[in-house]
Amino acid sequence: MSKHTVYFLDSHQHRGLMAEIWANRLELPDWDIRSAAWGQPQFTETPFQVMKEVVFEIPKVEPRSYNSKEVGEADLIIALHDSDLEGADIPADLPLQKLLVWDIRNPELRSSDEHEQWALYQEICDEIAINIKNLEPYFRSNYM
Repeated sequence: MSKHTVYFLDSHQHRGLMAEIWANRLELPDWDIRSAAWGQPQFTETPFQVMKEVVFEIPKVEPRSYNSKEVGEADLIIALHDSDLEGADIPADLPLQKLLVWDIRNPELRSSDEHEQWALYQEICDEIAINIKNLEPYFRSNYM
């Protein structure tokens, strides 16, 4: 049986990698879990540090740029965007029948103050965790 694929997309992959880490915590053997940036991937330490507060062992994640063909072949695509600041940024070529859109604030665009960004990343970490947990029945139903 081949693996299913889920892609978490966002502008710079910060929120997507947080979702990728949370989804990996579900230990889904039949799912390939990936994240990518529809803009330039940028790994800053803040999302990793926030995640380390709640997930002690961070799995390896890699920077990925959006590849329309590869993402289009995924079974599920989740775009994380800040509707106030990134509303029109989601790639237009995503297959709508596979797409979920989560309105998750982008700390990098909301503030330039590192303390405010830290607090925002803590809040969105929780939001993403809840969204992932709510998807767990879907992930498990596809291969059980």
